[in-house]
Amino acid sequence: MKQRESFVGGAMALLVSGVVVKLLGALFKVPLTNLIGDSGMGLFSFAMQFFSLLFVVCAAGLPVAESHLVSEALALGDRKRAQAVVLHAGVVFGALALAMSVLLAGFAPTICRLFGESINAAYCLVAIAPAIFFVTLESALRGWYQGTGNMIPTAISQVAEAVGKLVIGLALARIFLDRGFGMTGAAVGAVIGVSCGEFAAMCYLFWSTRRGVRPVLHIRQNDPSVLPQLFHLMVPVTLGAAVMTVSGFLDMAVIYRRLPVAGFSSEEVVAAYGAYTGMAMTLFNLPQALSNSVAISVLPALSAAHARRNTCQVRRLTTSSLRLTLLVCLPCGAGLFALSEPLLRMLFASQPRGVMTAEPLLRLLGIAEPLVGLSAVTTAIIQSFGRPDLTVYSAAVACAVKFVVSFQLAGMPDYNISAAPIGTLVCYSIILLLNLLSIVRLTGWFPPLGKAIFRPLLASCGMAVVVYQMYLALMPHIGLNLTVVFCIGTAIVLYALLLIGLHALHAEDILPLPGGERLARLLRLTS
Repeated sequence: MKQRESFVGGAMALLVSGVVVKLLGALFKVPLTNLIGDSGMGLFSFAMQFFSLLFVVCAAGLPVAESHLVSEALALGDRKRAQAVVLHAGVVFGALALAMSVLLAGFAPTICRLFGESINAAYCLVAIAPAIFFVTLESALRGWYQGTGNMIPTAISQVAEAVGKLVIGLALARIFLDRGFGMTGAAVGAVIGVSCGEFAAMCYLFWSTRRGVRPVLHIRQNDPSVLPQLFHLMVPVTLGAAVMTVSGFLDMAVIYRRLPVAGFSSEEVVAAYGAYTGMAMTLFNLPQALSNSVAISVLPALSAAHARRNTCQVRRLTTSSLRLTLLVCLPCGAGLFALSEPLLRMLFASQPRGVMTAEPLLRLLGIAEPLVGLSAVTTAIIQSFGRPDLTVYSAAVACAVKFVVSFQLAGMPDYNISAAPIGTLVCYSIILLLNLLSIVRLTGWFPPLGKAIFRPLLASCGMAVVVYQMYLALMPHIGLNLTVVFCIGTAIVLYALLLIGLHALHAEDILPLPGGERLARLLRLTS
């Protein structure tokens, strides 16, 4: 029970920070989109796609592999080996990231020409280049803390990163726009804010090492098997993340190349891509704070249980992580589906054309929300068993199918930009199915998803229907903003009541939380 409490406590810490980060991210992207419009967001998104790609190359697999090795070594009582992991990871991958940052800045104009993008986008690439180095060092330090089960530094660094991006990015975007640098200058200012946010997070993590990692840096750790084992785990994880990042690039390529076939002008293509990434995807990404926090927290706990060959604990942690994910992702997806139009109209009031484009896209993405959450958690479960290669196969197959579907649909006038979220829905459905098959193959046991899905899904659908009818009834009387805020508050309370009424909450879902015993007794989940 203690290990489960530690896992849930870590998940809760990351969930709180994740929610704060997502809200700060929305507070950054929403006014930024209103400030620079669809075209400016197209430039911003272009730079962020390259940041995502190089992050994958340098650091995406680092926290996962490092966390697995550290938690496994600590479970077996080998602290020196665990310390060697963080030292080698920081030195080797920090050097790689520095080289990648220099190359991105140096070849920015060439990259723009290759992608058919305006040469002005090169300034955005130069502005994002330092962030590659900063985020890689962050990842090395986060991997150590996550492996020890201490999620607090990771949580705080995520908030520091978001605050830096919000404050500096918006301020610079406004300053550059006011000084006559146009949409390009404003987009560059926003990108500089991203780099500053990563720098702030890195500085905090280095400051926090005075209590944990810094003493390790003064000890020469020469375990010769650490680096090969780190690469052995990190390469498949990186490849899996690379497949998903390449999928984002393919979305961009499909939209830019296939929408003209559907009758879109070049300006309309940039605007549609900006509406999809800057509006629909901004809201779609908000609920993923929960699934990401569960995935990060469950990996070291499962790795330790697997190292001890504790089958019962492995099954309990797996079931708990899937249930916790569904309890949050299902209502979030239903809420996005039901309130897609009012949410977009409230947040992006100055971009009515973009809202019209993004509304049907967000409905489709709402359906995909629980699939994305379950895919992230099942991927972490498989990685904790030391088989990240299986997740690479799942992601590669899913992205190949997604590309075929998106490519075919994007050229059809009836689908056009909707091809991107439809492809996302297909992609994550396949990943989840293949991941579940891999878990069965590795454990000989199928997670009890049927029980975990049915009642939360029923509660989510009931909540969505009631809240949508409430929106239609209240909107003419109290206005858009008040109606949306009231509907969101009502949705949270109604969903909780429906969970209790349908007996969808179990005592084990409540007990590990702060004040869990009292809450469980209040809800009559325990005797």
